[in-house]
Amino acid sequence: MELIVKSLISALFVGALGLVIYVQHNGLKAAKERVERAEQDTRDRDDTIKTLTDAAAKDKKAAAKLQTAHDRIATTLAERENLIESLQHENPTIRSWADTPLPDAIAGLRQHPAVTGAGDYRQRLSSSHPLPTAGDGAQD
Repeated sequence: MELIVKSLISALFVGALGLVIYVQHNGLKAAKERVERAEQDTRDRDDTIKTLTDAAAKDKKAAAKLQTAHDRIATTLAERENLIESLQHENPTIRSWADTPLPDAIAGLRQHPAVTGAGDYRQRLSSSHPLPTAGDGAQD
């Protein structure tokens, strides 16, 4: 009987040990899956960061190009305004012409509300009265 009890105890011990090994194995398997998911999430995040960094660098280059173009245009505008002003001071015919008021039809083309964005500009264009064609007889 003692042998049977020892055998049963041994069998219970082996069963319990097998259960512990099984639970540990499943725990390790789940932990490995969590690590793999975390690594994939990290790779995805790194890819996103790289994409955003590249986009920011491109945007910075584009902004620098736009600023250079803006500066160049501003310089050209200032030069042309200075040229026009000097021509007005030097030439009485040009000065007389520049002092002449614009006709009402032309002045009306320059009058419009402030445009603060693309939507306002599109709204202004779609609601504007069309200009008369050259052959419809409208003259000012």
